[in-house]
Amino acid sequence: MFLDNLSAFLTHPVTGTVLLMVGIIGIALELLFFSSGLLALAGVAGFGLYFLGFYLAGFASFGDLAVLGLGLVLLILELVVPSFGILSVLGAICLFGGVLMASSDPKEAAFMLVIALLVAIVVVIAAIRTFKHRGIWNRFILKEQLTMSKGFTSSPDRSNLVGLTGEAITPLRPAGTALIQGERVDVVTHGSFISVNKAIIVVEVEGVRVVVKAADDQPNH
Repeated sequence: MFLDNLSAFLTHPVTGTVLLMVGIIGIALELLFFSSGLLALAGVAGFGLYFLGFYLAGFASFGDLAVLGLGLVLLILELVVPSFGILSVLGAICLFGGVLMASSDPKEAAFMLVIALLVAIVVVIAAIRTFKHRGIWNRFILKEQLTMSKGFTSSPDRSNLVGLTGEAITPLRPAGTALIQGERVDVVTHGSFISVNKAIIVVEVEGVRVVVKAADDQPNH
C-alpha cells in the first residue's frame, strides 16, 4: 500500500514536473557554477525519484534506467573532462530520452519536460545574473584589465635608458650586448658596426628595442 501511494504521488504530473525541474536546474547549475557536487546531487535525486515513481508503477525498465544513467554519467564527465559542451549535449539527449521512455505516457512526459525546461531556463538566467562573478566563464576570460597604472606591463619599461652611456661588451653587428650602468642590455644600432669595448650612448627605446650609437659619433651638420 505504501509503495502504491508513493508511486501514485511520484508519477502525478505536478510532482513529476517538479522533480524534472529539480533535476534539470541542479545539473545545469552544477555545470555552470561547480558547487562541489551539491547541486549535481540534487539534480540526480530529482531524476532518480522521477524514475522511481514510474518503476514502482511498472512502466520503467532497467533499459530506461540505463539510458537515464548514461545521460547522468556523461554530464558528470563534463565536470571532470571539459569537452566544450559535447558531453553535455549527449548527456542531455540521453537524460531526456530516458525520461520519455520511463513514462507511461510519452506525450504527457514531453509536456512536463517542456514546462520543466522553461522554468529551469528562467531560474538559470536569474542565477547567472546574480552569481555572474562565480561562473565557469571566468575560467576563460580575463576578469581584470591589465594596465600600466595597476602595475602590469607586457615588457620591462626601458625608456629611462635614453641618454645614458655604456660600453659594448660584444660586437654590435648591428645587434649585440652592452653594459649600461652595470646592467647587461640587449641593444641594436641603426645599422652601423660598433666594436667591443667601444663607448655607446642610448638614443632611442621602442618597447624592448634599445637603440644605441657610438658615443663619439658626431651629428652631421
